[in-house]
Amino acid sequence: MAHLFLLDSSSEPSELKEFQQRFSVGQAVKGRVISVNQEKRLLRLKALDNQCTQPNIDETQEPKSSVFGQTKQGDIIGGRVQKILPGVGGLVVQIGPHLHGRVHYTEIVDSWVSEPLSGFHEGQFVKCKVLSVSRSSEGSLRVDLSLRSSNLIRDSNNSRLDDLETCTSRIEKIKDLLPGTEIKGYVKNVNSKGCFIMLSRMVDARITLSNLSDEYVENPQKDFPVGMLVHGRILSTDPSSGRVEASLRKTTGSKLEKLDDISYSDLHVGDIVDGQVKRVESFGLFVTIRRSELVGLCHVSELSDEPVVDINSCYKAGDMVKAKILKIDETRHRVSLGMKKSYFDSDLTADTNDDESALMDISVAPQMVEYHNRNLVHRKAEPRASVLPLQVSLDESEGSDLEDNISNTCLEIANGTEANAKKSDKQLKKEARKQRELEISAMEERALQEDIPQTPDDFEKLVRSSPNSSFIWIKYMATLLDLADVEKARAVAERALKTIIPREEEEKLNVWVAYFNLENEYGSPREDAVKKVFQRALQYCDPKKLHLALLAMYERTEQYELADELLDRMTKRFKTSCKIWLCRIQFALKQGKDVEYIKAIVNRALLSLPHRKRIKFLSQTAILEFKCGVPEEGRSRFELILREYPKRTDLWSVYLDQEIRLGDVEVIRALFERVTCLTLPPKKMQFLFKKYLNFEKSLGKDNERIQLVQQKAIEYVQSSLPSQDNS
Repeated sequence: MAHLFLLDSSSEPSELKEFQQRFSVGQAVKGRVISVNQEKRLLRLKALDNQCTQPNIDETQEPKSSVFGQTKQGDIIGGRVQKILPGVGGLVVQIGPHLHGRVHYTEIVDSWVSEPLSGFHEGQFVKCKVLSVSRSSEGSLRVDLSLRSSNLIRDSNNSRLDDLETCTSRIEKIKDLLPGTEIKGYVKNVNSKGCFIMLSRMVDARITLSNLSDEYVENPQKDFPVGMLVHGRILSTDPSSGRVEASLRKTTGSKLEKLDDISYSDLHVGDIVDGQVKRVESFGLFVTIRRSELVGLCHVSELSDEPVVDINSCYKAGDMVKAKILKIDETRHRVSLGMKKSYFDSDLTADTNDDESALMDISVAPQMVEYHNRNLVHRKAEPRASVLPLQVSLDESEGSDLEDNISNTCLEIANGTEANAKKSDKQLKKEARKQRELEISAMEERALQEDIPQTPDDFEKLVRSSPNSSFIWIKYMATLLDLADVEKARAVAERALKTIIPREEEEKLNVWVAYFNLENEYGSPREDAVKKVFQRALQYCDPKKLHLALLAMYERTEQYELADELLDRMTKRFKTSCKIWLCRIQFALKQGKDVEYIKAIVNRALLSLPHRKRIKFLSQTAILEFKCGVPEEGRSRFELILREYPKRTDLWSVYLDQEIRLGDVEVIRALFERVTCLTLPPKKMQFLFKKYLNFEKSLGKDNERIQLVQQKAIEYVQSSLPSQDNS
């Protein structure tokens, strides 16, 4: 038997779209055998199509010198858009039963248009050209594709092809770029120092802040968002390091030629210069010297002859100022400035004015020079849009709702609701753990803020100083993903897992979770890629935490079938875990399963859970039912529990909280009336009456009801006094 896969039938989208109409049962099909499955006795065919030149892509075959299997650069194939990646990630296109290729953002259309992805949708058939086929270090196959029309035109139409290539060609090598060359590109990444733009799938260019515009740019992220089409020119190139510098300023060619002439030797201590405030910090001003990229620091003590109380009220970014150069450190690229009035009163001489005029003629420098201070915060680290979540909880701590409520309630009852009551050991440990996590998080934030990393080189320095911090490693991965460099992000994840010491289990877990989130976003095919990373992680991490993290990812990305399958495995593997069963119930409730389905899960859980966990499980199940839209079931479950444990004030309190959340005043009052008629110890009754009184006060409408509750509490106290005296 032979199998003809849809995408193997043609390379033309119109024919792929009409696949079922093109073939009928009994029709003879002429094709070429491209693979053989001996076990299943199955052949895979490729339809003989003049336009479709794709032979077999054998994912198991070892790479040869120029081809993988029989696929080679230049093949024209049919494909189907599998996923539109966020930002400037491009497209993931399916080109085989289990094989996907990637289309770079600059390889989607020939023309430089503002939104190249606007004409595409998931499931759309496309015609592609194979640009390259390679294997990653892990052995997975990487196929780069192009959808550009100029790449799909046959050699038989050479004249038309030449015309298209002239106006739509892409830069393949840095050496093809010369200073002054006009370019177009898409913004790839932007921060407070400037941006990177994509000139092609092979070449990116950097644009510093001062080269973004002839005018002052206060907010680069707003003015130059990711994906924006920009026009500029090349300033300089360095093929050995792969660096390309560009400018979007409307600068003449003569000025471009002078870009490399400026140096610190043009500045002298005592010079008076004009400048523009670039940034205001608590310790001083960063000032860009006029008509240059040199940035100096004017310390707060040098701003005025009088003490400056509030620097932010005196200066703001963009203000024009005059300053005197106090110190120049060419080795460390630092310029210290002073703006005290006394500096200018003593230096208003003809010589100074001549020096100042000379300084005003200095051309723009090729690189931005900043004064670095270890307490300086350049910018806050930018989070990725598709963030890689690290913390996993049960619907934002839904599962701990009852635990916290019950423990707090018991403490208040046992200690007369005193605020300074002693807490249980369990609570103290829990709070200590939370406090430690907050301290670690704050330390990591401070570590980043001391020298905010902007480039991979910056992150390399940071991970060397804090090799066990998952926070920094994951920020590094996110930065690489912002730059659309998925392979390097994977490599960083692997490095992190090898570098972090074994006893830092939580740090390793965070990296593993970030890793399979990365594969979920960029893996091909993503399901297999995620499973591969997950299976590796199970050997090193707490399996329960890891399963919960994977479940959260599946739910967040709406992969509900996979989440359901995972939950089935989790309830078998962790059948004595209350949290896992609650995850199963919560998922079922969110999916709108009927009452009988929920009851079946509850019964299975009660058979598996230890007896000591059953009340906790049933109570939290009732809470979930209240919160997921079936309060009548939650109400019935609480009634059953309290029928068996009528003196559990903690359960009554949580039951009341759920009803108060729903807001049916009559139902709430009826429940309060029931519970305040119970025969319980005075301290517990005191707690319940106080809760009742607070509820009535929160309504703020009926003073008569408030007085009624107060009177009922007084009557209870009076009725309990004789029994206390007799005792």
